[in-house]
This record gives sequence, structure tokens and C-alpha cells, in this order.
Amino acid sequence: MGSNFISQLLDLIASPYGLVSITIALLVVYQARRSRRLAWLLFTLCCFAASIAKYQNKWIKQAPPLVFPLEQLRNVGRPLAIILLCCLLLLGFLTQNGWRRWLTPQPLKYLILVQIVIFFKTLVYGNIGFAFLAVLTFGAVVLMVRLGPSRWLQDEQNFYLAVWSLAMVGVIFVIVNAYQALFDVYAITFVHGWFLGTSGNPIHAAVLLAATIPCFMFLIESRKEAGWEKACWMVGLILVMIALFLTGSRTGIIMGAVSILFFYRQRAGNLLRLGIFVGVVLAVISPFLSQDGSGWGTSYTAATDKFLSGTNTREGVWLALWNQFINYPLFGVPLQGERLGYGESSWLAAGANLGLLGFLPLVMFGLECLKMILQLNKLTHKNPIYFLQSSTVIAGLASLLVGSFSEAFLLGNLTFSLLALLMYLSLGKYLIEVDSIENVYLYWQTLQNQAV
Repeated sequence: MGSNFISQLLDLIASPYGLVSITIALLVVYQARRSRRLAWLLFTLCCFAASIAKYQNKWIKQAPPLVFPLEQLRNVGRPLAIILLCCLLLLGFLTQNGWRRWLTPQPLKYLILVQIVIFFKTLVYGNIGFAFLAVLTFGAVVLMVRLGPSRWLQDEQNFYLAVWSLAMVGVIFVIVNAYQALFDVYAITFVHGWFLGTSGNPIHAAVLLAATIPCFMFLIESRKEAGWEKACWMVGLILVMIALFLTGSRTGIIMGAVSILFFYRQRAGNLLRLGIFVGVVLAVISPFLSQDGSGWGTSYTAATDKFLSGTNTREGVWLALWNQFINYPLFGVPLQGERLGYGESSWLAAGANLGLLGFLPLVMFGLECLKMILQLNKLTHKNPIYFLQSSTVIAGLASLLVGSFSEAFLLGNLTFSLLALLMYLSLGKYLIEVDSIENVYLYWQTLQNQAV
């Protein structure tokens, strides 16, 4: 972000494309007041826009261009995400209150404290403009989720649509990159042959794909009878898993495995059937991928080689972060440059860059997430009717928590991983609140029966 981002945003707003986009967005907001599915679709588009980025490092300054209109979208990905965020905020302000009163999940309060520490450290030692822009962006994201998606969660239909909206991010990501692959596979696999798609790097693509897996499984399992819709979600899950493998990300594979194991933790039969089905499909597809001449063969080989190599690419970074934390335990390592830079771990990065002031709130965030997971697991035993809903949230939170040990996405302010995390927390908060209301109702019903 910074001055470059602000100029991008202003240029987009002033351009014909920007004016048309804003007009369409406002019309969508107006229609979304009457159509909840359209409102959730707007959230989907914001999540996807937040995932769009260009890969850059000290060796690669310019990523290969994408085909029209994907390159144009990538060039304005961040401003587009901000515009969609503002539309969701507007829609949130226009949303009326329902029966729920506590819309902010407890873990989020500690994540806000972490961002406050980041803000003050950047404000004092870094770029003042960037500090305010980052904290305002994070605040807007939190407010949007509270006023919009979290407040929309008033019934089972909106729970379904919330899960559907996250799954649709995976669907759009796969479709968009399949479209790109028809013209040029190299542009989305140029980083050592690993699949990164329209995201910033293969790991970001892997986190996006892995985070949507619980949603696909919910949509599949919620359909008891076979049909075209269930078949479509199964195809989507398979394509997401194939794309996840092609990223070559071991973090992503672990996240995906955690999602599946936690989702089917009490249904070994379903887990076995899913494993056999996916295994057979991958066994059939693998020979075609490995021999494909369009570029996917190279990506398949590169991903396979990485998984089989067994090399530890994070040990050096983690050790450096740990040493920084030990040397600067209270406030973190002195800021170099205008903004904080994070290594490949949310937890170690918080300790190294923020010291105990940022690390302790993040630990409390993690503990509150684990508390929510335990509450939801207890809910599945007490009320099996909520098994699929609770399992989806448990699988999503567990997957993101595991991934956060290898990636610093817990410290972001407008990313798909953050939006997905906030959505899973909101879904979990809704289920816990529903259970609490039902307990109160049963209590009063028992008292009335005793009085009679």
C-alpha cells in the first residue's frame, strides 16, 4: 500500500472502467438489499479481489502478463478490493438488526489488539501514512464483517449461503485460471513450475484453495441425494485438490489434510469413501498431467519433485525470527524501512517484530480459537443436527491455524486468508449463540412444565 496504492485507487475511480464499475457496484448493492444470495456473492467477489496480486522478488521484477481482462484486473486488484469492501460496508449499514446481539467473536478482539500494536510501532518508527492506511483498512474489514456477513447470519439459510460464498471463491479461482491456461499456462506457473494462478505466489494460492475445502465438503454432504448440484460440488472439490497439489505447497497440503480429517473426525466411513474416490480420480488424471504438453506436465513434475525432496525451506527463517525475538523480547526487532516485514510464520513473526506486546495477544487469539473449536465439538455431541455446520467451522479454523505456523497471514489487513478466517469465526459464533438460545428456551420450557 502507501502513496502508490492511493494513486492507483484514484486513477481507477477516475477512469471510465472505474466509473462504470462503481455504478454497477452501487446497483448491485441496491439489489442486494432484497436478495441475500446477491449480497453473499458480493462478499465472494471481495474475497477473490483480495487474493489477486502480482508475484515479485529481487530476481523477478515483472511477472508475465495475463490475458485480457485478467491482466487489467490484476493491475487494479487492490483498489478493486477496496471498492468492493466499501460496497459491502454500505450494504452492512443498510442491513437491519436481527435477533442476534453479540456479533463479534471473542478471538477477533485479540487479533484487533495485535493490529493496534502493529499500528503504533509503524506510526512511531515507520511511515505514518502507511500506518494509518493499514489500520483503517483492517478496521474497515472488521466493521464490514460485523455489519454485513456476521449480521446476515440469522438462520440456516444464511449459514448455507455463507459457506456457499467461500466455496464460490474457490470456484471462481479455478475457472479464472482455467481460462488463463487456455492461452498461456506459463504465466500462472512460472515460479519454478508451481501453480500460483492470479494470486501473489504459490503459497497464497495454496492457502486459498485449502481454506475452501471444508465449504465444498459441507455443500456435498448437505445434499443427501445424488443430483447435478452435488455432482458439481464434487467436481469443484476435485479440481481444487488438483490445483492445490500443483502449487507444490506442503503447507497447503497439510492444511487440506487437516480440513478433511477434522471434518470427518467422527465419520470414518465417509472419510474412507472420500479418500478412495479422490485417490481413484487422481490416479486416473495423474498420467495425463505428467505427460501434458501444454505446461501442466512441467507443473506436475515440479510439484511432485518438491514433495519428494524433503528439504526444509523454513528452518533458517524460523531460526532467524526466534533469535530476533530472544534479542528484542519486549518491543521486537527495530523497524527497518517504512513498514514491518514478516517471515514465514504468523507466531514467530509477531514475536520477532512486535515482541511480547504483539505475541501475547496473538497467543490469546489462538487459545480463543481452540476454545471455540472445543465448544463446537461439544455441540456436535449434544445436538447432532448441527454436525455438518460445526464440522465445517472446526475444519476451517483448524486448517487456518495450522497454516498460520508456516505463513504470516494472521498479520495481514486485507487478504483472502483474513476474510476467510473472520468468516469461519463468525459462523462459529452464530452456532454457539444458536445453541445458547436453545438452552434458554429448554430451561424455561422445563420450568413451565414443572409449574404445571
